[in-house]
Amino acid sequence: MKLLTMLETRLGRLPRFLVAGGGATLIHWLTMWALVQTGVDARVATSIGAGVGLLVNYLAQHRFTFESNLAHGVAFPRYLAGAALGWVLNLVAFSALIGAGAGIVWSQGIATAVVALANFLFAQRFVFHEAPDETPE
Repeated sequence: MKLLTMLETRLGRLPRFLVAGGGATLIHWLTMWALVQTGVDARVATSIGAGVGLLVNYLAQHRFTFESNLAHGVAFPRYLAGAALGWVLNLVAFSALIGAGAGIVWSQGIATAVVALANFLFAQRFVFHEAPDETPE
């Protein structure tokens, strides 16, 4: 954990964001794999896995990455808006790169990096952003 602490000092919450997101992605894939092994159609399995991953990622980002005190009734709708924007950004970036002649793997790799950075900034500045205490003195 010393490495994580050192990275946090230099990069802020980004390392925790990446660890939480990576863990959620792993949960998505494991859920999908388990469902496919039981005979569930792969498209249904990945959809369910993505939903489970989304919930795991939200909880990890809320508690672990941003240590947010926002109520889930406020933070979760914001998170869903960010997830929808990330989905659209991924599609646009991937489509643009494919259209420019990049291969599928390169296109998805670049799109994933762009979306991860955009999601981090959106989460930090909007999803889990808490207004300063405005209590009058």
